[in-house]
Amino acid sequence: MKSPAVDWSRTKFGERLLAEEQPRLDEMVRRLHGDVLVWSGPFSESARGVKRCMARRCLYLSNGRSKARDELGMATFASRLEALPLPNNSVDGFVLHHSLELAGDPRRALREVGRVVAPGGRIGICAFNSFSAWGLRRLYGRFRADVFSDVRFVNPLRLFDWLALLGLQLDQPAEYLGFGAPVNIARSLPVGGKRLAGWIGDARPPLGAVLLASAVKQSQGASFAGPTRPLRGRKLAAASYPRTWARGRHCRG
Repeated sequence: MKSPAVDWSRTKFGERLLAEEQPRLDEMVRRLHGDVLVWSGPFSESARGVKRCMARRCLYLSNGRSKARDELGMATFASRLEALPLPNNSVDGFVLHHSLELAGDPRRALREVGRVVAPGGRIGICAFNSFSAWGLRRLYGRFRADVFSDVRFVNPLRLFDWLALLGLQLDQPAEYLGFGAPVNIARSLPVGGKRLAGWIGDARPPLGAVLLASAVKQSQGASFAGPTRPLRGRKLAAASYPRTWARGRHCRG
């Protein structure tokens, strides 16, 4: 049985979406530099932009479904995204191409990626947007077998909060792609519907099927240990001090 994560890419709308992502991915990778770049994702073909990358060594993180092709010149290693076999601050660039959605715990996976990226390094994220028409298709996949049944869409608001907690700052506004429908209905749309779809594609609101974000690691960041209670409003224990006093007769010379 094929994985749904691979099956969606072989549909008409999946092929169209991957083709739209490719130029943006190439531009994102072109700006990465340093000693080590790690590409994580189920589609090794999308990693071909690493040929123009300024990183000295490029690694492909395989999730067991695919391996990097020889012509890409990338060494392959297998690992869960939540438990990377890499030292702290050992990577200068990390690309998450539709791999965050496959993680059992996306928040833990992002924390692990933030751990291995060195300060000043970049993280590039390309993930499905839960606030989109494709997110509705994901809801459908919860009840019936679908190509998106095993794909966990990403909430952009939570993603940006996670990045901030990890000391990762967006170096440019997030970009949204894929404003078409997650079904092949383009030809059956009326003229007004096609005009509306064209206007949405030009305006690019944060409702596209895919979001692309690029962030730079500023510091070590924080850990997701749960909410901390602010100091303001807490009841502090009273401090005790020695009481100094003297009677009048003891103070006379």
